[in-house]
Amino acid sequence: MTSNILVIHNPIAGRRRRRRLHQLLKILDGRGHHVRVKLTRWAGDAYEAARDCKDVDFIVAAGGDGTVNEVVNGLCSRSVQERVPAVVFLPLGTANVLAWELNLPRKPAAIASLIERGRTIDIRPGIANGRRFVLMASVGLDARAVAAVKTSVKRFIGGGAYVCAALKALGELPPSFHITADGHAYQARTVIVTRAGRYGGPFHLVPNADISDPVLYAVMMQGYGWWAAVRYGAALVAGRIHHLRDVHVIKVSKIDIKGPPFDPVQMDGDLMLSVPMSVALDDRIVVFMTAPQRDD
Repeated sequence: MTSNILVIHNPIAGRRRRRRLHQLLKILDGRGHHVRVKLTRWAGDAYEAARDCKDVDFIVAAGGDGTVNEVVNGLCSRSVQERVPAVVFLPLGTANVLAWELNLPRKPAAIASLIERGRTIDIRPGIANGRRFVLMASVGLDARAVAAVKTSVKRFIGGGAYVCAALKALGELPPSFHITADGHAYQARTVIVTRAGRYGGPFHLVPNADISDPVLYAVMMQGYGWWAAVRYGAALVAGRIHHLRDVHVIKVSKIDIKGPPFDPVQMDGDLMLSVPMSVALDDRIVVFMTAPQRDD
């Protein structure tokens, strides 16, 4: 059965990985699918393409986690009565956390097969200050690092750009955030509100989290500075960050975060908002294609 497929491609994301996209387009065309390609030109372009598309069975988000974020926000801005296409993620970005969460295959032929006979899962996005996120929204060190990343450096060294930016952020005065989570008060230097179990790619931040569960987790880190960054990084790689004494992980349904005015907020790897921030689960559901096992 042939499908109508809209490919929304961020040409800035993963220039070295464009071969995957070209291979996928060739495969889909060879199998008789009707494919249109939308190249994004500026921030918000993917949002508008997803919001306005008609008669589409699947949207292939070809880019990074930020491209998926725009697509999801575009789909959720549509009327609840409208038929909404399923989302397929072709990971071309730097971290591609969602690809790990969904156990997505890497080979274009396997992605094409996913479109034709893969399984679907329903995901309720988080929503912060009116903006939806699929993976996470955070304040503190990682948000400051995202704010400090230069696009030109990111294109050249990929994930290493975030390390350089984090080192720069560590030279700033440490923030202090006041958190109210389901009526309980906390304080932390970095707060990650996440739907996902992973962070930065394959690394486990909240081991029991499942992106298909309608649950938010708050990861609150008390430390800040060089030594804290080293400890947190090593624990993250080892999958044990949730065991550290100065890291507190809780399930939440609603969380409010106050702190230094206009301190940055990152969502799904991109700079989106600023403090203060209120986060909850959205009522809308977005359908994603996924696979039971990862194709390495």
